[in-house]
Amino acid sequence: MKLITKTSLYYLLLSIPILILSGFICFHILTHKVRHANDEVLVNRIKLIEQYLVENDTVSLQFLVKTKEAEINKTLKNNFSNGNKTIFSDTLILDEAENEMDPNRMVSSIVRVKNANYLIKIWRSSIENEELIKGILFLLIWILVALFLISMILNFWISKKMWKPFYTSVSNLEKFRASDNEIPPFEDSTIKEFTALNKSLASMMSKMIADYNAQKKFTENASHEIQTPLAVIKSKIDLLIQSENLDPNDVELIVAIDDACSKLNRLNKSLLLLTKIENRQFKTIEKGSVEKVLDSSLLLFDDYIKEKEITIVKNIETEFWINMNPDLGLVLINNLIQNAIRHNVDQGSIHITIKFNKIIIENTGVIEPLNLDHLFKRFQKKSTSHLSIGLGLAIANEIAEVSGLVLKYKFINNKHRFILKERD
Repeated sequence: MKLITKTSLYYLLLSIPILILSGFICFHILTHKVRHANDEVLVNRIKLIEQYLVENDTVSLQFLVKTKEAEINKTLKNNFSNGNKTIFSDTLILDEAENEMDPNRMVSSIVRVKNANYLIKIWRSSIENEELIKGILFLLIWILVALFLISMILNFWISKKMWKPFYTSVSNLEKFRASDNEIPPFEDSTIKEFTALNKSLASMMSKMIADYNAQKKFTENASHEIQTPLAVIKSKIDLLIQSENLDPNDVELIVAIDDACSKLNRLNKSLLLLTKIENRQFKTIEKGSVEKVLDSSLLLFDDYIKEKEITIVKNIETEFWINMNPDLGLVLINNLIQNAIRHNVDQGSIHITIKFNKIIIENTGVIEPLNLDHLFKRFQKKSTSHLSIGLGLAIANEIAEVSGLVLKYKFINNKHRFILKERD
């Protein structure tokens, strides 16, 4: 989850209870205010009726009684049982037009006019007040929701703008390659933390480029220096083998030395290749046919296949195209085919299936699964062949990783299956 999304989610989770609490408080404040205003209207009407009684305005009094807006009766009481002369209450009064009971706010008051006590009851419908409260509350909710949405949008926009230098730095890290010998430009920021981060990243990248160049130079020099004496040793051994004064024991020793020298030569080339792959020194990318590379590889190892009498079965369902360095593609397929031949049994079989986005190479061999923990590690070999140096699958796996492919191993039906496919 992105930081901006998580921050916005926290704002959302915190804003919801605040909005609910604000709505609850506003509802009670509005209800109290409206009720208080309604009570003031009723008190003013009590005073008005009291004035009518003082002035003996019977017409106005009769009008109020006939319209059922008030009840005016003489009483012997001076006040109510609780000692108050005025009581407010909520009640239900029949609405003859609608033939239903409507909620009303009523005030009952005992007043004394001209040596007589009068019990006056005045009521007012609460429906209009409730509708007013609902309308105001509905409007308030919409205002709060609008404020919430606006604040969320502004927060997201501001956060995104503030964090832009950070995402630029992340993008630069993803694209950075020490082999390019170039430090990507970082976006200027007024935020001290981002400025410090960019400065540290630039320093780190500069050191990585320097270390890469030093390692590259050392590897090339070491490979060259090792290759030269190996070539000299190889040529001297060839001359020695051609000597006529050698007995069988000397010939056997010289052949063993020649094999060791050849193995050392292959090891040197393989380690140099691994270093170049890890350093991303193969930059040329081309779209190539896996089937075409496979045919070239099978032709290259044809003598070994015939020597072990291995049966090759090909099943091409559709073409598999991959974008990678052509030299690495050839090394990758060669290593997989060589592995299937070298670790096979005499008169065994190799089944090759090519699908839309994968190639499956399945071979017979020892009837037990290989150790997945060590399968793709360097110098891990199970073959007793003197030709094996334990780097074939390690190189194949490295090439797959740098080329956006995945190399997997399975042991199915007593056969070893290697699957090379595009990364999901």
